Amino acid sequence: METFSPVIRQLEAQNIQYQLLQNHYDPNPKSPISLVVDQWKAKFIAHRTAPYLDYYLWHIFSYKATPALSGEAATKAYLTQKKARILIFNEPQQYLIACENALPLLEMNDFFDDLYIMPDQMQWTYVIPHEIPELGPYFSDTHFVGPSIKE
Repeated sequence: METFSPVIRQLEAQNIQYQLLQNHYDPNPKSPISLVVDQWKAKFIAHRTAPYLDYYLWHIFSYKATPALSGEAATKAYLTQKKARILIFNEPQQYLIACENALPLLEMNDFFDDLYIMPDQMQWTYVIPHEIPELGPYFSDTHFVGPSIKE
C-alpha cells in the first residue's frame, strides 16, 4: 500500500478532485514537494526555531515558537476557511497532493503520518501530527505569524 493511499481514500469519499503531484521521496531541491516545503517553512518557520525541527516541522507550533491554535480550536478555525486550491504533503515528504476548490477533512485513524494542509498561497496551514490527540492538530495563519524576515 502506498503511503498516500489513506489520504486518497478520504478525498475520494468526500468527492474531492485531486492530483497526485509527487508520489515518492525526492531529495532534489527543485522537486515539487521540496519547493512547497520551502515555501511553507518561509511562511511558518522563517527565522524562528524550536527543538526537533529537523525531525518534525510541526514542532514550530508545539513549542509555541510560531503562534497557532491547537486541538478543537484549530479544527474549528480550519473549517471556517474558504474552499481553495489546497496542497497536502506528509512528513517525511513522500507525497504532495493538490485538491481543487476543496477543504478536505482528513482523519488519522488508519495511518501513521504527519499531514500539512494549506492553500497554494500559504495564507494558513492546518497540521495533523502523528501525536494526535495528545498534540495537535494545529492551525496557524499569516495574521498570527506576521511577516517573515524574507518577505
